Amino acid sequence: MIAAISLEAPSLSLIQQLIADNRMPHLAALQREGEVVSLDPPFLDGAVYATLYTGQHLSEHGIYSLFTWSAPEQKLRLSHELLSDDTLFRRLDRAGKRVLAIDPPEHPIQELANGVVVSGCQFRSRVHLAKWSRPPSLGKELFNLLGKTPRGEETFGQPSQHHLLHLREILLQAPSRLARGVERLMEERAPDVLWLHMAAIHLAGHQLWDTASVDIIGQSSTGTSLLEKSLIDVYLEADAALGQIRKTLPDNADLLVFWAKGMGPETCRSDLLPEMLERILNPRTIVHTSSGNDILTKLRSIVPTSLRSKVADALPDSLSLQLTARLGTIGKDWKAIRAFSLPSDGPGLVRLNIHGRERNGIVTESEAKVLCDEIIEGLQTFCDIDGKKCIVGIERPGDHLPPGPKLDGLPDLVIRWSDEPSTNLRGVTSPVYGTVLRKGAGSGRSGNHIPGARAIIVPRSGTYRTIKGRNPHLVDLNATVCAAAGVPHNDLPGQSLLAYH
Repeated sequence: MIAAISLEAPSLSLIQQLIADNRMPHLAALQREGEVVSLDPPFLDGAVYATLYTGQHLSEHGIYSLFTWSAPEQKLRLSHELLSDDTLFRRLDRAGKRVLAIDPPEHPIQELANGVVVSGCQFRSRVHLAKWSRPPSLGKELFNLLGKTPRGEETFGQPSQHHLLHLREILLQAPSRLARGVERLMEERAPDVLWLHMAAIHLAGHQLWDTASVDIIGQSSTGTSLLEKSLIDVYLEADAALGQIRKTLPDNADLLVFWAKGMGPETCRSDLLPEMLERILNPRTIVHTSSGNDILTKLRSIVPTSLRSKVADALPDSLSLQLTARLGTIGKDWKAIRAFSLPSDGPGLVRLNIHGRERNGIVTESEAKVLCDEIIEGLQTFCDIDGKKCIVGIERPGDHLPPGPKLDGLPDLVIRWSDEPSTNLRGVTSPVYGTVLRKGAGSGRSGNHIPGARAIIVPRSGTYRTIKGRNPHLVDLNATVCAAAGVPHNDLPGQSLLAYH
């Protein structure tokens, strides 16, 4: 048996500090007993789940965000709609292996003949953890054990202290809910593969990283005091749950604990990109100061966060997500658009409206390189209003990814923002294109992803082996699980981190 446990997106520096202070004893024990391996960071953070579930590189599966662009349809699609049906769980299931998977984020609903999948055990979220289980009866069993699953939503925009305190309570309870669920289901089943995600660490990083750095609605001194150490409290609860889960495992179970991305201060400026791009593409329309002009940014700035939350909660989760995807392109005159920004809560993403590639494309292949160069040159004239650099690099995916059938479906340009925190950023400015002011409060997050992918391998039945010819990568985790279960994976690019004789 192998147990694969994702810690999602922790802060490596915070983990190291807590271990040094003897406050995360269970993770510390795993690091002492196992091999700690640094993984190459994903080219785009939003590709992590599809990479884990398919075992393929981004250029092979093509999913880089919850909202991924579909060129033939000229619209945004939800990631789970585009994910190949041939997931890791299906591969294991076809081979007759018993899978127990709990809370795989953004995973499509799948029936398994030999295993079970539960989503929404720790908490439910329309974006991250939809509420479903296969078989459906499992949901009732966990309800009887754990009670009603709380809803832990992240709403972009200015947060309220009331909402953050509500999230805090949910996230503090989540690791224990996961551990208790594992304990119950392991009693009834003897899986070949246990696959878990500690989702609370991820959401806590975004919302509770540094609440003092965010302009919060309705603050009180008591609430501020509670929130101050909330992120650490969630990490400690997760470590306790890790210890509980480990007790449920057979003595010969191999253990793979990993996280695909790190967490640090919020630095995203992607809400400003649509207007920055508009200035470059249509310089005749430049005004000295203006705010973002895309529909989603305008709605988030005009409609209060609390009202948007109520509207979203009143709708079925799937409909709410579909509406958000539709708003990303509504009102666009594609016959006049040479390039456009794609929704992102991290790096800026730009795609060209190329004829023959996009359904309504107008840019010829011969014009594409010149247009890319024009956009890059224009973006590099911008800096933060205080004069600090806002962009540290602009990349083309093809320069960083292996060849693959989905490479042409990715953003043409990826804008890497500076490491300067953006929570209180007023806007950006250019001597050529003027000033773009931020509408509203930006994302409202205080934390966001940084590189820092790691894996800890604790062999019991297998032996650790190094990756040959390159650095370890996320695709190797899928291959490792397949190798541990004795399932062929020669058609996948990954190498196993465990060897079996």
